[in-house]
Amino acid sequence: MENQQPQQIQIGIDPNAYAITNVSIVSDEELFHFLITSGNQARQFVASPKHAKRISMLLNQQIEAYEKKFSEIKTQLPNIKPSQGSESREETKLGF
Repeated sequence: MENQQPQQIQIGIDPNAYAITNVSIVSDEELFHFLITSGNQARQFVASPKHAKRISMLLNQQIEAYEKKFSEIKTQLPNIKPSQGSESREETKLGF
C-alpha cells in the first residue's frame, strides 16, 4: 500500500472554446443547477453546495489576480424581480 501510485483518469476535452452569453443558477437544499448558454446552445450542470462554494472561491481567486494585474472589473448583477408567486429570493432563478 505504501507504493500506490495516484490513479490517472482519462478526460476528454472538447477542443472548442465557447463564449458564455448567459448563466442561470437555481438551487435547492441538495444541489445548485447551472444553465450555461453560448449563443443558441446551452448545457446544464449540477453541483453540490460544497462544490458550488469551491467554484465561487476559485473564480474569486482568479478575478482578484486578474484585477491586480490589469484593473478592477466594474460590473453588477442585473436587477431581477422575484418570479410570480415566489415569496423569497431563494426561489428566484438568478442569472445574467
